[in-house]
Amino acid sequence: MNFFKILDKFKKRYSSLILYCLLDRIPIIVLGDNSDDVNNFLIELSELIHFRKEYVFYTDFISADEYEGLITNENIDYNYQRANIRCPCEVAIKALNTFKNIDSWLIGIVIPREKKDEAKLNEFINIKSTIILYISFFHNSFSVGLGHIDLKSLDLSLEESIFKKISQDTEKSIIKMKRVLNDKITSNQFDKDLVKTLLDFEVEKSELKKNIFKREIQNFFSGSKRAFFILSRLNLLDNMDIRTKIGSKTLLETIDYEDAPIERILSFIWKEWGEDFSNLIEDGKKSFMGNKIVSLWGQN
Repeated sequence: MNFFKILDKFKKRYSSLILYCLLDRIPIIVLGDNSDDVNNFLIELSELIHFRKEYVFYTDFISADEYEGLITNENIDYNYQRANIRCPCEVAIKALNTFKNIDSWLIGIVIPREKKDEAKLNEFINIKSTIILYISFFHNSFSVGLGHIDLKSLDLSLEESIFKKISQDTEKSIIKMKRVLNDKITSNQFDKDLVKTLLDFEVEKSELKKNIFKREIQNFFSGSKRAFFILSRLNLLDNMDIRTKIGSKTLLETIDYEDAPIERILSFIWKEWGEDFSNLIEDGKKSFMGNKIVSLWGQN
């Protein structure tokens, strides 16, 4: 499965929305009529967030107590690798019946093409979390839906810039590789089919995209973690009645990462480590998800 080719089937903003939800641990439900396709898509989604540790329901844990044991350290150790839960189609309903909170879960569900039970299923799932991303994955029919939030209220500039860099840097690399070969080909006589084969970098292009994506995601994660460590110390001073704040520009320069607005970094810190440091930014403002309910199901 070529994950980036699948993403190309969505509008750019919806690809960015998928990444946004992955980063902010918003549960993602993938609906489809082919279990193999859905399960493979879940694996691809999970691999995008490489800085978290993947656990597979019904392989790494079964009960709610086992699950709590896996994530206990998240609340006491900020350096502990956060969990990312993947739930294959075969055990999805069991998981939904067992667990109350599905934040940071990726769940696959197989439903018939006629989708007779889809509305009832959505109603059942929606009580599990305040915000859920739905991805419809039916052969050549793809759509994305996000309930309980106005999509227009989200700042997806970081995610959009990441996909833009992937496209630009991949093309630059492919052009360089083709140029090297062209220099050799033009000075020799080759069969046209051989030339075409030599200049075909589709497999390499897919690998390049994954590598560039991983680099950009790692840069964002590392920058956010540096911001977290600085802000946690400022917060300690604040709790000791030593009032101190930091400007967003100063903080971004200090962490040597300016590809995301400070509000996006604060949102990620809140979702990843459960700390709200927005009061420490002297020129900042909260931009976490609002409560406006908008149904985007069916838009693609």
